Amino acid sequence: MMKKLVFLNLIFISLAAFSQTQRFYYEYNFQTDSTDVETKMSELMVLDVDKKGSKYYSEYVFQNDSIMDAQFKKNMAAHSDDSALLSAKQGVVAYKILKSYPSFKINQIITLDMTLYNVNQQIKWDWKILPDQEIIGEWNVQKAETDFAGRKWIAWFSTEIPLQDGPYKFYGLPGLIIKIEDQAGFHKMELKGIRNNVVERDILSFEFEKPIDLNYKKYQTAYKNYRKDPMANLKKKAQDGQFYVTDDAGNRLDNADYLKSQEKAMMERMKKNNNILELDLLK
Repeated sequence: MMKKLVFLNLIFISLAAFSQTQRFYYEYNFQTDSTDVETKMSELMVLDVDKKGSKYYSEYVFQNDSIMDAQFKKNMAAHSDDSALLSAKQGVVAYKILKSYPSFKINQIITLDMTLYNVNQQIKWDWKILPDQEIIGEWNVQKAETDFAGRKWIAWFSTEIPLQDGPYKFYGLPGLIIKIEDQAGFHKMELKGIRNNVVERDILSFEFEKPIDLNYKKYQTAYKNYRKDPMANLKKKAQDGQFYVTDDAGNRLDNADYLKSQEKAMMERMKKNNNILELDLLK
């Protein structure tokens, strides 16, 4: 009973201590094709934490969206063009993970086939805290393990940062998750830096439509349908006359030929994208 009371008190201490927005930078290394090491990629991810909850998203995607938005407004005002977009590093992790405190309800903002979704999920983590201790960066850390979405995960958390949060959907340890990776080593997130008292970002301000709410079970169905037919929405728009293709001179081309070539390329990309973080979605 005493251990549980101490753990619960930690929740309120951590929320009070971090009443200002703190920004935690994680390096996310992942391999999109399990059979090809050449598909290894790296992305700078951000975990913003305040008293209301946390936001996890790609710094590259956010900065690129910000530059595009600023450039669009500049061009509209001056009717000019600019090369600023060329300097932005393109991000590939487009989803955003929002957690609400103290319930840790999860909302994943993600686009599938030109449709924006808000996926609602509640995860009850079953962590096994182990006695192993190390130093990662400047933090003393302790080891923990869990199973999630078809993978076994190994985490290292630090009570020196009294937050129960972590990157992606991970949370629930008695300290911030400093590093976490799946046992096979395909997906790894590691804390690289912290900024205190930063300005809160509206990471949803660049979305052009209101997301469709889905629970996670319905999202699983939507994702599997997307894998089977990744261009279903675009094909429907073409049939309804909402979409057509032109050449450089502005002449309309045959939609069917274009869609067929694009669908073939998309299916090839899907086959190579066989090592997603939530592996269960491919079953």
